[in-house]
Amino acid sequence: MQNQISYGAGAVSTNIAAKGTDASPEKPPVLPRSKPETLGEILTTGPWFQRFMLLSVVFMPFQYALTVPVGFPLKISEIFGIMGIATYVLGRRSMRRKRDFASVAVAVLAIATVFSALVNFTPGSGGLRSVGYDRGYETDLLLYSGYALLALCYWSVLRRVDRQRTVRAIVASIWLCGAAVLMQWASALSGNTQLIGALGFRTLGVDDTVETLRSGPFLEGQHLGFFAGAAILVALYNRSYLAAVVAALSILYSQSTTAYAGLAVGIAMIVILKFSKVLVPLIATALVGVLALLFSDSLRTTLGRQLAKIGFTEFAPDYQYATTSLNLRGVKSQISFDMSSDNPIFGVGPGRYGAYFDQYVSGRQLPWIYSTDQTRPIAENAYAHVAAELGYVALIAFGLLILVLLWRNFRNASLLGMLAVFTALGVSTQSSWTFLPIWTFFALLAADDVESKQPLMKTRGQ
Repeated sequence: MQNQISYGAGAVSTNIAAKGTDASPEKPPVLPRSKPETLGEILTTGPWFQRFMLLSVVFMPFQYALTVPVGFPLKISEIFGIMGIATYVLGRRSMRRKRDFASVAVAVLAIATVFSALVNFTPGSGGLRSVGYDRGYETDLLLYSGYALLALCYWSVLRRVDRQRTVRAIVASIWLCGAAVLMQWASALSGNTQLIGALGFRTLGVDDTVETLRSGPFLEGQHLGFFAGAAILVALYNRSYLAAVVAALSILYSQSTTAYAGLAVGIAMIVILKFSKVLVPLIATALVGVLALLFSDSLRTTLGRQLAKIGFTEFAPDYQYATTSLNLRGVKSQISFDMSSDNPIFGVGPGRYGAYFDQYVSGRQLPWIYSTDQTRPIAENAYAHVAAELGYVALIAFGLLILVLLWRNFRNASLLGMLAVFTALGVSTQSSWTFLPIWTFFALLAADDVESKQPLMKTRGQ
């Protein structure tokens, strides 16, 4: 009698002959890995919800450029994401995913968002800032509540996509991001920004000159830095080294301290936990880094400025206003937690941080570069943002989600562990907790690797 067993998807069938009861078990044969799918195959095969979600990931860098104005900037990634969520909800599912701590945390965060919106739908009387709330406080709250729920649903559906496919989509998005960065850099270099302006890119930097452009397809350089910093780890995980180089160049272009600090902490954590395994590569990398700094003035200047931005101003004494961003984030975080202490259960409501901002400014020293009367304030710290707008219950759920992702990925793979550390630190500098790239990387960290868990299946016809 012959039993034919197929080992995983795409594996070759192997015949194992069993002769009576005396047959001794043999070592399973070493089977060749299936040929990697092309990007086209990944985007055009599988369930429709998966195709839409992967397309959304590919276009994730375009968070400011190539947006569609519909009363608010609708992004390509949001369009595909909504289509993916809709087809998943309406489609037929053969099996339900087992509930885990991560999904419970996200469910609590969603419930907290709904209750916060209901409790704070009608704003308190007087004292609210009107700049940036042209749609009206109620309409604005509904819009921001919807966007928060979209981000949570996006995570819930994207984590159901095979991890390896999501990784490939992120690698593809790196190339699109790199092309956008190159286009903005070339336009700034030539002084001709008409083309990128027509495509929705920023055409002026923070000081209203093209010389300080550093955002790529994003609104701000720190957004680009967060995306590129996480993406470089995904590229290395996939062994896509050219894409990793593109991501590294995007980090340099962004001048984002978030990216540098997040990667440094991630590497440090891995070194501490797995010292013996990384000692030799660490020494080699350190030597290369030291040599690069010795022979490159521009790298020394870049490193000095990044250190100055987090308070070590002695490394770049001629760098004016180096700590302005750090000071501003500190003040805004203090304001956020003051809001949450006054509204501990439900917060001030989704999108209402800017409306209540002026009530908490009194007595605080804001950097001169920040205008308190012409812009809509943003929290610039996802943890503080959740606490201020949704309350402490939501903050606990958000923190629990990140702890679960850290624990899950530290046990499995070094690079994914570094990604978990990077995102945990990186969200502390993001302007909003609903920033969709955050939830893209959260979903990747929460996803299953189908190839590594594929059960033995009988070949069709047996």
